[in-house]
Amino acid sequence: MTTNSVQPVQERIVVLDVLRGFALFGVLLVNMLDFSGSALRAGTLGMRGSELDQLVDIGIAFFAVTKFYLLFSFLFGVGFAVQMRRMESSGRPFVGFYLRRLLVLFSIGMAHAILLWDGDILRLYAVAGVLLLLVRRLSNRVLLGLAVVIAASGLIYFGIVGDTSQMSDMMSAETIALYTQGTYADLVSHRANQQVILDIQIPMVLVMFLLGLVIGRNGFLDKPEHYQPFLRRWWKGALVVGLIGNGLLLAGYSASDSWLVSIGVHVGAPALSFAYACFVLLNAEKLAWLAPVGQMALSNYLSHSLVCTTLFYGYGLGLYDQLAPTVMFGVVILIFGTQIVISRAWMTYFRFGVMEWLWRSLTYGQFQPIRRAA
Repeated sequence: MTTNSVQPVQERIVVLDVLRGFALFGVLLVNMLDFSGSALRAGTLGMRGSELDQLVDIGIAFFAVTKFYLLFSFLFGVGFAVQMRRMESSGRPFVGFYLRRLLVLFSIGMAHAILLWDGDILRLYAVAGVLLLLVRRLSNRVLLGLAVVIAASGLIYFGIVGDTSQMSDMMSAETIALYTQGTYADLVSHRANQQVILDIQIPMVLVMFLLGLVIGRNGFLDKPEHYQPFLRRWWKGALVVGLIGNGLLLAGYSASDSWLVSIGVHVGAPALSFAYACFVLLNAEKLAWLAPVGQMALSNYLSHSLVCTTLFYGYGLGLYDQLAPTVMFGVVILIFGTQIVISRAWMTYFRFGVMEWLWRSLTYGQFQPIRRAA
């Protein structure tokens, strides 16, 4: 590794860690649908088990699917802006550093997607993160206008060409057999040879990146008194739009109506994500116990794949397609509750999570001190 000087850890914006911890719970809840069985990608979500099981499925689809990835995307944009602002204010070069950071993130994402789970989001974040470098000097008005154009273009494109059966096409009987009976080597080979599919969430991921850039570079989240009046004024309207939009989303999937699905994804989902963010930011002090989970969000995110694929895939405990949705929800609570305890204990003695430390060390080209000073 090079001899770049070790950089100090800047004072953290605690509300961002609380938001990351909250978003991570939602991401686990949604990803568990895919970890634990074929319902999400076989088009049978909400059709399995008892009435309570079906209600749990529908509730997760309505309140969680797509919403938490968008919230994480917003936080990625905010983090980019905060880091850029701090480095440039101290006279340190930013572009080369951030390109290295994205390259390391992409490499971690590739390893994650092939070795553990094909639902990886890190590669998309790394590639889309280049957009933030390209537009970082544009004015807030131009950035917001660009966000509107991307959202509208995505809505129209997927409304016209969207295929609501796409998810079903991804999960054949042969693929299900691979997850239930295949060896680890079989799954690695399958993931390494998968085709890339244009995800309907991509335009809104880019939009949330841009919104995060606008918010982060203006220091909007640095001081609670700055944003609370705005959030109190707008959260109810966002909640109404989000509930209506996600109702259209579920109706669109049920009726195979690509326009309703596209409206739900491009309008309803981000509105509900905003309502969630308002709730967390307005109650950040009460939710401070989520901050350690958010501080090591990358480590916790990757550990979801390690734990859950071991639980559910055939080379592990083989519970794939075996658990009722209510039991699956209980597993989510158990895993996330364990992460809360472990994260709090870990961050008491260490400055970073394990993967955060690796990401930082590879970016700087030098091992970073991980233990906290006595």
